[in-house]
Amino acid sequence: MPMMGTEDVMWTCKFRNGLIKRFKFPIRTTAEGTANAYADLNGKDLDSALLSTEEADGYAIPTPTTV
Repeated sequence: MPMMGTEDVMWTCKFRNGLIKRFKFPIRTTAEGTANAYADLNGKDLDSALLSTEEADGYAIPTPTTV
């Protein structure tokens, strides 16, 4: 079960044999959506198999040729 703090989240896990373990993880320090390293990079086509960085570099998906 999670317990939220102001700076972290602590998870408590109780195992079948009675052993209790606690894990503490820090909460994000940046607001959600502000940590985008590629703010000016937008994908052109959501249905494409290319990554947005590949689209920006001009890659194209090769199409098979018939012989």
